[in-house]
Amino acid sequence: MKIPDLKIKVRKFRKIRLLRVFVLLLFGGAVCVLGAIFGAYMVIRNNLPSVSELESLKPKIITSIYSDKGEVIREFAEERRIEVPYARIPDILIKAIIATEDPRFYSHKGVDTMGILRAVKEDVIKLGRGSLRRPQGGSTITQQLARSLFLYSQKTIRRKLKEMFLARRIEKQYSKEKILELYCNQFYLGHGAYGVETASNLFFGKSVSDLNLDEAALVAGIFRGPSIYSPYSNAERTLQRRNHVLNRMAEEGYITEAQAEAAKGRPISVLPLRRGSSEFGAYFFEEVRKAVERNYGSDALYNAGLKVYTTLDPDLEKFAEESLRKGLRDRDKRTGWRKDKKNLISDGKGDLEKIWLDAWTNPGVEPGEITDAIVLLAGRTEAVVRVKGYTGRLKNTGIEWTRTKYLDALMRPGDVIQVQVKGIDEGAKELSVTLEQEPLVEGAFLVIDPVTGQIKAMIGGYSFRRSQFNRTTQALRQTGSAIKPFLYTAAVENGFTPASIIVDEPVTFNDKWTGEPWTPRNYDREYKGAVTLRKGLEESRNVVTAKLLDYISPQVGVDYCRKFGLTSTIYPYLSLSLGTFEVTLLELVSGFTTFPNKGVRVKPYFITRIEDKDGNVLEENKVESEEVIPPQTAYMMTSLLQGVVREGTAVAASTLGWPLGGKTGTTDKYTDAWYIGFSPTLCAGVWIGNDAKVTLGERQSGAVAALPLWIDFFAKVIEARKKAAEAQGVELVPEGFEVPPNLSFADIDRKTGLLATSICRFPLREVFFPGTEPVRYCTNQDHLRILDYYSQETAKEEH
Repeated sequence: MKIPDLKIKVRKFRKIRLLRVFVLLLFGGAVCVLGAIFGAYMVIRNNLPSVSELESLKPKIITSIYSDKGEVIREFAEERRIEVPYARIPDILIKAIIATEDPRFYSHKGVDTMGILRAVKEDVIKLGRGSLRRPQGGSTITQQLARSLFLYSQKTIRRKLKEMFLARRIEKQYSKEKILELYCNQFYLGHGAYGVETASNLFFGKSVSDLNLDEAALVAGIFRGPSIYSPYSNAERTLQRRNHVLNRMAEEGYITEAQAEAAKGRPISVLPLRRGSSEFGAYFFEEVRKAVERNYGSDALYNAGLKVYTTLDPDLEKFAEESLRKGLRDRDKRTGWRKDKKNLISDGKGDLEKIWLDAWTNPGVEPGEITDAIVLLAGRTEAVVRVKGYTGRLKNTGIEWTRTKYLDALMRPGDVIQVQVKGIDEGAKELSVTLEQEPLVEGAFLVIDPVTGQIKAMIGGYSFRRSQFNRTTQALRQTGSAIKPFLYTAAVENGFTPASIIVDEPVTFNDKWTGEPWTPRNYDREYKGAVTLRKGLEESRNVVTAKLLDYISPQVGVDYCRKFGLTSTIYPYLSLSLGTFEVTLLELVSGFTTFPNKGVRVKPYFITRIEDKDGNVLEENKVESEEVIPPQTAYMMTSLLQGVVREGTAVAASTLGWPLGGKTGTTDKYTDAWYIGFSPTLCAGVWIGNDAKVTLGERQSGAVAALPLWIDFFAKVIEARKKAAEAQGVELVPEGFEVPPNLSFADIDRKTGLLATSICRFPLREVFFPGTEPVRYCTNQDHLRILDYYSQETAKEEH
């Protein structure tokens, strides 16, 4: 063999050997890669959560609080979500989501290969142009759902593989409709709203099923980035995103070009982000929150989607809040301006144009709103203030209550004051405002339906933000004369009649219960001599009540207080006649409901029923009622309390021209002022006082401090009922108190309590239990005897 041939064979052998080595290495590498991929696949697959968990998925759902009219008025939630079934999601929203997020949704099986390639192509093109900011993920709706439910948001290859595996499993196990339903209910859409139903309520105040085209396009566009596409914080970008969704819908053939253009021509119109005051119903809702949390736990309250149906009447709550706060402000203004305002400059808070006060819970303002303001400039006749993002002009008109004419004598730059918004220039972000002042005195207001026992309104203080202490249910205060109707009830059931004569005179009792002498005094420090029981209650004569209680015994008085539902500590002392023992406003108002409800007291309640998210009733209130007194006694007391309104201490309420009864209450040194009053269908109570139990001021009685607020409230109630009647085309006729059978009526003389004759100047139609009517007619001698007694008592008093 020649040497050249040998060399050629050697070279061929070497090449074949190298090729074999290369093939072996390539095969080994491929095996390793495939093994690694298979190993990764097995690791990922074995560590994937079970898709069957979707069957038992329990997303966090809003607990909704309903009014007595079945309207949602408050929500409790960690995630504000309301679930809706696929059938209630409008087709236009489904198409908007699919056109924007996953056009091939109905054709792929969880992973869209074409979509991934398209996304990669777009990313490469953008990278070449240097404009790639955020890579296109190519994730399908199913992948997004899998990521949201089971995975984390960090972008890694491992997460992406898990996402794809889970998406395929979800597609195998669930229908496209179910996947879309889960998708629409799961995702966060900004400002605390989870799911399309909550977002629709937030943005448009309507259910998702009622969305129109441009509204559906806006909601669909937010899925991509709720922090970016917010109609509140970035309206321009949100508008562009909405229009992009409309274009995609037209490209996919879901709508016509004309429909898209028409929808794009409409501006974004959303409701204010924070609607209504955070103070509205705050004390009532706090009672509801505590009750639900106590019975079902915190997790159920905030996450289980409970439906809590309450007794709250939003109109009555609004009327009561307005009346209480206005009354407290008006009363506070009578004391003048206080120089106790916080100054931000002195506190070193920095730029007055940038500070955001805690009281500013939302960025908008409304006409009539009373809010905190920062003083920027203060002149003699005009001041410039900042309210949230607005500049306000404050004039020195209407500030006579401050006892000065000049604003710079009241405030300086940096002061935090209160103003009321009178006018708004939204374009210029300017306001016209008037000066206000937050009152120091507290108050409480409670409204109960006497027939049902339902609490219709509850205000536990001037401001829930300032104090969460509920003065309707927690504050124990002396009642003063507001306790007297319960004691007079005991008297008329123990031998007295409305015409019984009691002598109003200086007297000292030897209180056998305390072992000490006790001398009651009338509020006005005057004595009227012989008066009827009716007159004693109408004018709230303390001596008359003390004599009645002494006659029936203090223990009987305590027993009757218990019958009317008072559970606080009460001792059988004669001072009970002056209301020296402490009770809550809730106890007192509940007791008064007995009178208009014909002697029956229904235990007050504020929750009618609670349902789970599927509508199953978890609990339903069982009305608890008892007959406290016979209907005849209830009517007699109602008649006496009507007299308090007609010509007694609550005569100011008679201007309302409505069938009303009630009783004022004032405690020693004017620390507490009360008025509890009722119509045939409503019972309401007001308390005014300081938490520290210091005086309200000289002569600040129940008639002066509390009654005006009650009158303002009832005036609103009557006006609302008149408007409702007019809207129905009927005339509103006040419904009087029903007279039960087995009562007797007689015309008597007001002063003597005897049967009236022609000589009587003040006859009165009085009510009696049969057989207790006066039997003698009034004569001139009777009048002279009463007048002589008056003159004798006056002489004694002057002496």
